[in-house]
Amino acid sequence: MRVILEVQWGRLASKRAALTPGGSLRVGRTELADFVVAHDRRMSGMHFEVSWDGARCLVRDLASDTGTWLDGQVVRKGEARHMSWIRAGDTVFMIFFEGATTRPREADPPDVASRKEEARAALQAEKTPLFALLDGARDKRILELLHESVDEHRSLYEGVQGDALGDVAPYLVHLSSESALSEKLLDEGWGRSWGVYLTSARPLADVRQHLRRLTMVEAEGETKRLYFRFQDPRVLRRFLAMSNTRQRGEMFGSTLEAFLMEGEQGEVIRASCPSAP
Repeated sequence: MRVILEVQWGRLASKRAALTPGGSLRVGRTELADFVVAHDRRMSGMHFEVSWDGARCLVRDLASDTGTWLDGQVVRKGEARHMSWIRAGDTVFMIFFEGATTRPREADPPDVASRKEEARAALQAEKTPLFALLDGARDKRILELLHESVDEHRSLYEGVQGDALGDVAPYLVHLSSESALSEKLLDEGWGRSWGVYLTSARPLADVRQHLRRLTMVEAEGETKRLYFRFQDPRVLRRFLAMSNTRQRGEMFGSTLEAFLMEGEQGEVIRASCPSAP
């Protein structure tokens, strides 16, 4: 199990680092720190340290100027637990333990289990790096899984409004081969319209920038631009089925190679870029 330190709000929201057993992480404003928060002028150059021995997660203040707060108390040294929060300067962090929570579920019926196996095989067959675009509004479990995973993820929303909508935002996550997140998303979310998958050889920042441009669209007969909820597979598969070549080209751009999503019966639908084979 790994421990994850994540910035909660503001300019560095969702910035995170993972500690393996025996590891430690020093947080501060200068490049001497392992985890740098350069814009926070109330944070000391070396402010606090988080260490993880595989059983206990300890937070230690590094003689900072403004103190380190752990779960609302000023500490020199204290033990953090899953979902403990830390305040240093004007920045708030959260501690998450990888895979800390589980959701009891009944066994899938044979047809549902078969569909999930098909989806698993289809995703594993992709040669290009895999991302998931998840709809945070569908189930609070989605954010739990993201927080408890080492995979890099970002909301498509930004700024103060983005922070306020964090519980219902669409989240882009780069699915790494070393985490269990993709398996959990399939097991708990496939067939429940949690989101869609996509492939791209570009880094997360580039994919996110492209997807952000697609979140607002102009609709015939409407005076205001509308949110395009393409993170919902029911919306995306309908759009792709009805769209023309130009619209599909705009959807994929030069960034995306393919979308994979669940069909009405849980089958796998794969849509590729118009210029791709």
